[in-house]
Amino acid sequence: MMKPLSALASSDVSDLRWVLTDVDDTITTQGKLHPVALQALWDLHDAGLKVVCVTGGSAGWADVYLRQWPLEAVIAESGTVVFERDAAGVIFRTPHPSIDEDTYAHRVNELEIRVREAVPHALLSSDQFARIYDVAWEVSPLSEKEKEMVITIAHALGASVAVSSIHINCWFAATDKYEGARSFLVSRGEREEDFSRTVMYCGDAPNDQVMFSRLSLSFGVGTVRENQHKFTTLPAFCASSGYGEGFSEIARAVIGAKRRSGTAW
Repeated sequence: MMKPLSALASSDVSDLRWVLTDVDDTITTQGKLHPVALQALWDLHDAGLKVVCVTGGSAGWADVYLRQWPLEAVIAESGTVVFERDAAGVIFRTPHPSIDEDTYAHRVNELEIRVREAVPHALLSSDQFARIYDVAWEVSPLSEKEKEMVITIAHALGASVAVSSIHINCWFAATDKYEGARSFLVSRGEREEDFSRTVMYCGDAPNDQVMFSRLSLSFGVGTVRENQHKFTTLPAFCASSGYGEGFSEIARAVIGAKRRSGTAW
């Protein structure tokens, strides 16, 4: 049972250090970043929290997000690659260690051919050119049966699959949003056994369920409530509004509770 944001207690966030969040339809609204959501990102940053986007989105977008938004890092393409800055402020990327670079291009090519043969009008994401490891198919032109066909083919070829509100994401690596986030956070000195106190996550879609299931401080924007039938695992808390407005609600609630705990900067 999801709780309203009003149920968030100061004790829930007193040790919170990391705000992890999905991007598409969580921060953005119909593909656009509205001022209210950008302000929420800055408010979280100014409260002393480290914000990380965890997205199925492309490496190209990850680079832009890190350059333009107040972020600590971006974990992109469903956990396969991390973008962050070194001590001099230069952006660098780190692939997940389970990726086999030598065979990757061949496996991607085989997946694309097989899907096109089975579902001729399946469309690759318009930003596929900016992806390194992820193969993203547009959800919108596909029927439910066709979506299942794409997923079945990907699984048969050994790919991992996640379905978001806009894409079917496929990748060849032993990772997902949680594993990518876990690997990154451990590299920054966090202990996985402390994540329940130090890490929160915001999301909107079924591909966020892996995060909802592993992090007790999990939040959904309002569209989660509208689409509960699509979920088997729900977040602990849910905003009343959807999209960027909902993300802003979550940010205000977390910052308010953090300040009441006396641990906001």
